[in-house]
Amino acid sequence: MRCVVSLSLPKEMCQEVEKQMKKLKFENKSEFIRYLLRYWLEQQRKEKK
Repeated sequence: MRCVVSLSLPKEMCQEVEKQMKKLKFENKSEFIRYLLRYWLEQQRKEKK
């Protein structure tokens, strides 16, 4: 099951997201944000250990 989240970003932040998406070859913003969340969650798990 999926959870849909809408996200509004300031223009400068959105431009940076698009720049990084292209650099890392993500197809769309959703994939990029999921990647960032997975990375962040993994870091949180490591800190708890």
